[in-house]
Amino acid sequence: MTPHHIRDYDILVLGETYIEFQTDGNIAHADTYTKDIGGADVYVGVTAAKLGSGVSFISAIARDPFHTMIRDRLLSYGINIDHVSTSDGYNGLYFLSSRKPDEREYLFHHPGSAAQHISPSMIYDNLLQNSKIVYASSELQSISKPARHAVFKAFHSAHINDVMVAYDPNLRLQRWSLDDAKESLWGVLPLLDVILPSAPDESKALFGYERPLDVIGFLWDRGVSIVVVKHGQHGCMIGYDGKIEELAVPNTNKPITYQGLIGSAFNGGFLHSIARGNDPFSAAEFALKIASFKGMTGNGVSSLPAIENLV
Repeated sequence: MTPHHIRDYDILVLGETYIEFQTDGNIAHADTYTKDIGGADVYVGVTAAKLGSGVSFISAIARDPFHTMIRDRLLSYGINIDHVSTSDGYNGLYFLSSRKPDEREYLFHHPGSAAQHISPSMIYDNLLQNSKIVYASSELQSISKPARHAVFKAFHSAHINDVMVAYDPNLRLQRWSLDDAKESLWGVLPLLDVILPSAPDESKALFGYERPLDVIGFLWDRGVSIVVVKHGQHGCMIGYDGKIEELAVPNTNKPITYQGLIGSAFNGGFLHSIARGNDPFSAAEFALKIASFKGMTGNGVSSLPAIENLV
């Protein structure tokens, strides 16, 4: 196995690629949109890559008109796409508006059929063993049973080969049922080193608890060593090594207006910091700065900060 300190990639991300259409107006009535790549897992990978992490991506991209754009955009951020396959079908689309600062207004097209080609055959032990952290979310699990099996295979291989496993439950009930989401979560829970749920709605639905403190205790009892509960404008609570800290959102000189995918920006910042050897409490403090920067700057992956933006 490759020694931890000389592995080629800090983070290996499994996920679906989307095309994101952004507007500051009403989604149904806007005349113009800004177009870019998107998806929760793409945001995690791009955030970490822009901060300086070595990121590799496992996905499938359809041969539709957006095929070249998606590949070129991922490469432009330095993300390795050697394990991104080309498939038949279509890439997913969604629309995002920032017109209501206190809400997240989405309109998801049905997930693209390209991601249905993601399967366990795409998971190789040597790729996993050459990464410090393997990350996926339920966004990928919700696509198909082969995609769920791919996530399980990646997490299981990482778990038995000293590779950190990180996961965001990222509950999206417009994509699948709560029962399916719970089944997929419980299937990978024993393999997780890091979990990044949100409270109160998501944690209540999945675990039965609204308070971050209760969520941490519940997940500690099930063997997850690092629990980071994101709590919107209240910041986050981190549980690790028997210690718990609550961190507030840092003071900003502008309002946090752009809420879309802000949790994924947090995840990317957190995992980047962990891969750099920081403890989970310092990593969460750094991640809040990343999320706040994105929230002040705009929607889209272009709004995510590079490390020089944080000086």
